[in-house]
Amino acid sequence: MKKLIVMLAVFGALATARAATPEFSWQQSATNLALLNHGKVVWQAVFDPAQPKAYVHPLATLDGAELTVRSPADHLWHRGLWWSWKYINHTNYWEENKKTGLSAGRTDITAARPSVSKDFSARVELDLSYHVPGQPPVMTEQRVLQFSAPTAAGGYHLDWTATFKILQHVELERTPPTKTSGGYAGLSLRFPRAFVPTWKFLTSDGKTVAAEANGGKLQWVDFSGPAPDGAPAGIAIFDHPSNLRHPNNWYLNQSHPFFSPALVYSAPMECKAGDELKLRYRIMVHPGAGDAAKLGAAFEEFSK
Repeated sequence: MKKLIVMLAVFGALATARAATPEFSWQQSATNLALLNHGKVVWQAVFDPAQPKAYVHPLATLDGAELTVRSPADHLWHRGLWWSWKYINHTNYWEENKKTGLSAGRTDITAARPSVSKDFSARVELDLSYHVPGQPPVMTEQRVLQFSAPTAAGGYHLDWTATFKILQHVELERTPPTKTSGGYAGLSLRFPRAFVPTWKFLTSDGKTVAAEANGGKLQWVDFSGPAPDGAPAGIAIFDHPSNLRHPNNWYLNQSHPFFSPALVYSAPMECKAGDELKLRYRIMVHPGAGDAAKLGAAFEEFSK
């Protein structure tokens, strides 16, 4: 009996050690690329032309605990981590018709070029076109998603670079912001509502309450708390200093929860044909609760 107990303990220890040792692999198709660990999705980039927009979902811990949500009932057009303009020339590119699943303005994926590396980093290059149905594009975008290799500490990051080429005169607009709504547009991150009671914001100026930080000019924002598996984790977005209007005004909403470095929060922006707009962000998935010193250092590293 004692020998059996010892054997079970040994097998249990081996199983625990095996689970703690990463076993990364790729899952890839013509429309998506995902990193797996022990068969669970760590992150997934979706670039399906049949869907209204490209997006990244889930963003998860290395153990596969999902930190983002796709198409929740309250906002079906929220897709984990994604990009959407609000209005271009008064046409809505953000909300989608519940029957057709499409926006009035279209964000078409015209090409996707994913590639993977032996260290389990990856790169996804996307070409996108912005237009009204039946009309030529008003602008195009070249998007590069550079996923880092997972770190020994249990995190990873995504460098998001977007280069917009303006083909026709455009006005990039938003719903005018109030204390509680409006102003959002651009890179956006949506979390499950289940996180609301336990997760906390942390901003580059030290605020922890979304209502107080909403609309503020910030270098970065973090949201963290206990993940679905119980271990603390979080996601931060860094707004690169080279970006137009940096530091940007951010839209933060605790009730969804949701946040976005909203380029046009403070005012609409006009671009003329021939202009080029390049934007850079880093999205960092980290174990543990948000730490201001560590996040500040990570922002400085990204800034360089």
